[in-house]
Amino acid sequence: MADPGASTVQQQLYPHPPPYFKLYRGDADGSAERPFPPPPPPPVSGEYVLFGEVHTSEAGDPPLHAAQLYNQAADGSIDFKAELHALHGELIAGICDLLGALESQPSTYARSVEALGVILRNMQHLSRLLRPFQARETLIATLQEEVAHRRACATELDKLAQEGAASGHVQLLKDALV
Repeated sequence: MADPGASTVQQQLYPHPPPYFKLYRGDADGSAERPFPPPPPPPVSGEYVLFGEVHTSEAGDPPLHAAQLYNQAADGSIDFKAELHALHGELIAGICDLLGALESQPSTYARSVEALGVILRNMQHLSRLLRPFQARETLIATLQEEVAHRRACATELDKLAQEGAASGHVQLLKDALV
């Protein structure tokens, strides 16, 4: 016999969905017409605060809000590889300094943590500046793969056409179509 309390426990384990789910789907069989769900809020324009930091909805890379630790040429070009490598070395040295500060004077760790934050913000900013270059190189590689695939398919098709012409299958196909 089934335990009458079992269905109550089953219902408590899996509660009903919240009432607003009815706005987003019809009946189980899909026959009922429901009004459209409420429209989403309008997009944010201008400046807004998120997690305590002020952001803007303008397109483009956000500015670096820390001391710039990388070198930039007079024409605005940056040697990304060398600068990221140098910042990585500074990051390792900063982590060693932080560990030394925690060992000798734990109360002075804040200065080391702030220095690490500046280094990481610079690395993140350089990574953001690299995104357009990465996208271009990814597109070039994808297109080269597509061209190579199409050439291989064309070569295989030519080979099959030559084999068909040599064996007389082309004439049989033409006779079948007529």
